[in-house]
Amino acid sequence: MSHPIESSRRVLVTGASRGIGRATALALARRGERVVLCARSREALEALAREAGERAEVAILDVTDDESVERALAEILARGPVDVLVNNAGVYEQQLFLAQDPAWQRREMEVNYFGALRVTRAVLPSMLARGRGTIVNVSSLIGAIPCPATASYCASKAALNAWTHALRGEVAHRGVRTVVFMPSHTATEEAQATSYDGVYALPVEYVAAELVRAIDRAPRSTAASPVFRAFLRLAGLFPGWAERRVAGSTTRLVHALEAAALLPRT
Repeated sequence: MSHPIESSRRVLVTGASRGIGRATALALARRGERVVLCARSREALEALAREAGERAEVAILDVTDDESVERALAEILARGPVDVLVNNAGVYEQQLFLAQDPAWQRREMEVNYFGALRVTRAVLPSMLARGRGTIVNVSSLIGAIPCPATASYCASKAALNAWTHALRGEVAHRGVRTVVFMPSHTATEEAQATSYDGVYALPVEYVAAELVRAIDRAPRSTAASPVFRAFLRLAGLFPGWAERRVAGSTTRLVHALEAAALLPRT
């Protein structure tokens, strides 16, 4: 179902200093939305705010820190309501499960899953009080179709997906919409350190435009291109086939990581 664009919404974007978050904040600002730019780096956010224009606000926020989130959101909400929350902050690493640092595995869950919960917990009461709002949780295609060499990341995004859908049952009847947005491989600076065979990296500006579209239309869930939306539908019918297709994109990487970590191969 399509929803009309509300005039001059105030949109809070976490992880706004780089990648998809940065591109999305700029896309929103350029069409007249008010954007609240949230991340840990003041320097990067202030540079982005200058590019986004006078309708941009900067808020220093660490999604893994309860006090940081509570303090920042108290200041943000004191200046006015948040109409849209985009939980975009995330971290990612390609590594074999047995070779990956357990501390990093916990961080992936802390940022990608619990970070979204922290920020939502701070924003949601004000949305419920107003009887409207939209929460878009930026997940990943491999949160729905897991991929080798990213097991903990996939788990964090799968948890985010399930939580978003469960939360919908608690808040939809009170006017708050929840959306799962699933980018696929995206050509960000961080993606340069990743390896997928035969997978096209979507331009970050394209993914940002698709995210803005998801904010406007508020579907239950959506991928970041028509091709991957079709792939997800096929995965629902043929899960084994889809899993093999995704796994095939990292076969060479897995073998290389096994050799580097001196882990046994089957």
